[in-house]
Amino acid sequence: MPRRIEISCAELRQLYEGERLGVVAIAARYSCSSTTISLRLRDCGVPTRETRFQPRKIPHNELRQLYEVEHWSIKAIARHFGVSISTIGNRRRMFGIPVRPRIAPQRRSETS
Repeated sequence: MPRRIEISCAELRQLYEGERLGVVAIAARYSCSSTTISLRLRDCGVPTRETRFQPRKIPHNELRQLYEVEHWSIKAIARHFGVSISTIGNRRRMFGIPVRPRIAPQRRSETS
């Protein structure tokens, strides 16, 4: 049976809002998960700060244009939108944009 974390709403509010500790830091202090602390904050009515990673809007048409028409690399597209390479790969799959065929590197001729 899971143990109940004993922390009052007032104490939790003080740590989170007063001392500006993050959810992870509070969880470490009480040897529990950050999910537990997040749920307790919600139960106590403490408004949470914005998360570190905000969702980025990546327009389907723009991604398709850059990837399929202009042949930008995934790395360049990720830099353009300010997100990770895996985010672009995930969005490409989500939007149903097929993977481009790989182009074999050009070999230098033996005679040059």
